[in-house]
Amino acid sequence: MEQGQSGRFGAVVALTAGWLGVVVGVAGLIVAVATAGMRVAGRNIELDYTAAGIVGGLGAVYLTGGVLLVRRRIAGRRVLVVMTGLMSGATLLVVALNAAGHGVRFGPLFWWLLLNLVILALSVIEPTRRWTTTR
Repeated sequence: MEQGQSGRFGAVVALTAGWLGVVVGVAGLIVAVATAGMRVAGRNIELDYTAAGIVGGLGAVYLTGGVLLVRRRIAGRRVLVVMTGLMSGATLLVVALNAAGHGVRFGPLFWWLLLNLVILALSVIEPTRRWTTTR
């Protein structure tokens, strides 16, 4: 593969990982705000303020990493690699323990694991130095 095509591939992959991080981050913040808002309004839902805070914090980290990566900052790539690596490991553990007791099911945790693995794989692919220096 020619260097020009390789650089374009790395840039597209990095932008895709960045935008997926932004989408996951915004979704996390929306869920956190909606959860807290419904609890304040008196609705009895499963999630409480602690869960809203955790989801909101995770969303903020994903959003930060995604925005930094879209803005061509290597720090964003590092944030997404660490975050998705940790979340993939934790989710894989929960999915494996759940599968041992209840059998394998393709529920929300499985899709969350898959999404994190996709973002991790796309974040690990190194964008070219030229792409990161030409902001």
